[in-house]
Amino acid sequence: MNTLHRRAPGQNSQATHDRVYTLTDPQVRQAAVPVIAEAAEAVVAEARATVFAAELREEADPADQPTDTADCHDYDNSPCPGPGGGCGASFLMCLACPNARIHPAQHSRLAHLHHSLDNLRTAVHPGQWHSQWEDGHARLEHLKSQLGTAVWTRALADVNDTDRELIALLLNGDLDP
Repeated sequence: MNTLHRRAPGQNSQATHDRVYTLTDPQVRQAAVPVIAEAAEAVVAEARATVFAAELREEADPADQPTDTADCHDYDNSPCPGPGGGCGASFLMCLACPNARIHPAQHSRLAHLHHSLDNLRTAVHPGQWHSQWEDGHARLEHLKSQLGTAVWTRALADVNDTDRELIALLLNGDLDP
């Protein structure tokens, strides 16, 4: 004997039908798992992509204040104010700030930071990397995709000792406010 599963409300409202019949149906629940997982992964990917808020520039603006990862267009009005004024954010947060400006002179340092975070991923516990470094890495991935492979490869070739020293200090937490 075949049983017909009715998927539309009969004598009930849509809300009652969904709550009492549809949501308790094991087949519906099983079919929903991959759909919900895919949607959650898409939301996370979109959130990470949108946390890159820095503005790309062709050259530095002398009015901007240089930092170790970007130039700051409005240090005194940071979205992450420090206790004594100015910006209280970590340098890894600069790329998420709408005040950040990135120009070609910074590409090598940022490419080296990205490379260093890739290396760090294999050296620390996955939970630690995820909580401390993954968001910064995602912003650098976004920057890398915006600049393109040729620019990024050239930037890695241009890394100098100052870039290496500053990134080492940054990764050790020695430059954070």
